Amino acid sequence: MTHNTLLQNVTLFSPGHPSHNCVVEILIQDGVIAAMGEGLGLSASELIDGQGAYVSLGWMDPFGVCPDPGEPWKETLQSYSDAAQKGGFTQVAALCGSNPKPDNESVISQAKNMGRLLPAEVLPLGYSSVGGEGKEMAEMYEMHQAGALAFTDGITGSASLSLRTKLMQYAHSLGLNYIHFPYQKALAPDGKIHEGLVNATLGFKGIPAVSETVELLADIELAKYLKTPLRILGVSAAESVDVIRRAKADGVEIYASVPVLNLLYTDEAMLDFDENLKVLPPLRSESDRKALILGLLDGTLTSVMSNHHPEDIENKKLEFDYAAWGAATLVQTFAIMCKAFQYERPELWVPLLYKGNRQFMGVPVETIGEGIEANLTLFTLTGEFALINERNPSKAYNVPRKSDVLQGKVLGTIRKGCFMKNHD
Repeated sequence: MTHNTLLQNVTLFSPGHPSHNCVVEILIQDGVIAAMGEGLGLSASELIDGQGAYVSLGWMDPFGVCPDPGEPWKETLQSYSDAAQKGGFTQVAALCGSNPKPDNESVISQAKNMGRLLPAEVLPLGYSSVGGEGKEMAEMYEMHQAGALAFTDGITGSASLSLRTKLMQYAHSLGLNYIHFPYQKALAPDGKIHEGLVNATLGFKGIPAVSETVELLADIELAKYLKTPLRILGVSAAESVDVIRRAKADGVEIYASVPVLNLLYTDEAMLDFDENLKVLPPLRSESDRKALILGLLDGTLTSVMSNHHPEDIENKKLEFDYAAWGAATLVQTFAIMCKAFQYERPELWVPLLYKGNRQFMGVPVETIGEGIEANLTLFTLTGEFALINERNPSKAYNVPRKSDVLQGKVLGTIRKGCFMKNHD
């Protein structure tokens, strides 16, 4: 029997579409958009009142970490997906697994098979090197065959220039996507926060911007030499934005992603020693934050990632020096972006969530309309949002700034025609 769902009273958000910013009805039949317009007036198995909210293509998060299998008390695939759905995502790309690690086809296959059945589809990423240690190439092709979306060592490992050359060349020859986090640890020995006035005031060793830009410059030169696209994970410094802007002007194909926390918070947030904001790349200065915003608005940078990295209380509630890296951000990613871009037209930044993030991952971007699978996100750009007042499906302890009042809300998502409504 055909299942018909009629989504009513929603405002289409799709810049370039004839009905952008218009109130529409969307008829969904068996998980596919069958019609879109006004006055459809057809009998439906299910009626959904969008309450005047915006509806867009379903959002995608391009990078996070899920320690399941291995450490399910920090986060399971189920809780990761539930948190992502609450945050408005219909798909999330994640490094899944801490023991065993995602460097073989068995782990990828398990995550892929489980992830496709969850509220927000989990698309597994594979380690590009064995154990993510940056020493030896992992079985990338086999993992690709098992369902890995792309390959990276995340924010913990960085392959040598020699191995990176092989990874970029090998991935490009097979049509795979290799993603690199530019961070030279040797230039930031025992660094804890951004190198600037704050780290000097607190007495912590700093992480200078050059530790990022030196690796980025090397990546760009390799991309020129190998004639391959370049995908950069975790841009945080104004100098990096300038480097990418110049390289793009020279014809280098670069896709770059920014961690969402870096769009709103700076190193001054570390003055109260909040270990939940101890992240890589680090929160930097106000001038860096503004440069990231401008880079996203003018197209120099491509996407915004949650950089969700769940931890438990035993690894986070420690003296700042010893606390683990990472913050849990999936649920509040959209609200953080609303606050960061509050003075900008939504047409300039909301598409990052469904278009820019997919472009970064090399995933085709569809135009909302008849015949496409009904993966949609319902949201508002107004209304106060404070995570302390919301239900958080994530198991993670390390949720930063829960009492901060942000703005914008996700009302729910539709995936394969199934409506999942958010509740406070």
